[in-house]
Amino acid sequence: MSESLTQTARILKLLKTNGEATNGQLNKICFRYGARIHDLRAEGWNILSIREKDGLWRFVLQGHRDDK
Repeated sequence: MSESLTQTARILKLLKTNGEATNGQLNKICFRYGARIHDLRAEGWNILSIREKDGLWRFVLQGHRDDK
């Protein structure tokens, strides 16, 4: 991924590419990935948070509120 992209843009690109990401994957982009997920939700992205086990979380991109 390009370093010129913001952390938020890099997380969105990962979610769009894979449909989902774990907190471990997001932590490689930035330590405050929770704040970036919050930013994306504020922009209208529907991101589901699923607690897997032992501190593992999965974030699933379900689309944008403006999608038809």
